[in-house]
Amino acid sequence: MQMTNGVKKTVLYAGTGILAAILIISTVGFSGLTFPSLKFPDFWNPPSNKGALTILVMDKPVELKHLNITIDWLKIKDQDENWHNLTLISSPFYFDLLVLQNVSETLSVTEIPAGNYTAIWMHVLTANVTYPDGSTDDLNVPSDIIRLLLKPHLKMEVGGAITVLIDLQPDDIKTIAISRNLNLRPVVKAIVNG
Repeated sequence: MQMTNGVKKTVLYAGTGILAAILIISTVGFSGLTFPSLKFPDFWNPPSNKGALTILVMDKPVELKHLNITIDWLKIKDQDENWHNLTLISSPFYFDLLVLQNVSETLSVTEIPAGNYTAIWMHVLTANVTYPDGSTDDLNVPSDIIRLLLKPHLKMEVGGAITVLIDLQPDDIKTIAISRNLNLRPVVKAIVNG
């Protein structure tokens, strides 16, 4: 019987010691206390084989004298994904974007069927810039199309009249971001009145 009590005491003391050690190690691990040569395993956050990747992109603003764009067609898409051609005032339609600061120019006046419309696309035939020193560069417009989503959708009613102002102006009219490979991606927004 004494042997049994001795074994019980040993198991009890060993269990208490192990539990105390676990509590001490956990407390030190959670407190953030570190020892120079001692590292505790992080059971709740196992090591990962991944790292964080951050990608930044930026275009340098360029001083411009002229930003010329020529458009040869204009289309509007209805909610059923049908495209309707819009008639340009002159075809092709040429304008200097930098001259249109706080001034609008009529691009098209076309009768369209009543319905809801979701997007306008403009096909850019040419785009070029003139710098203050008189030098020029031809620009690329990805896919040669400037896409404009209409949010909220344009709702044309029978006999209705709606004006859409397409604003292609850069925030700073004297500078615009053009990529190193001469891509032009204008920020475009639509203001629907009617």
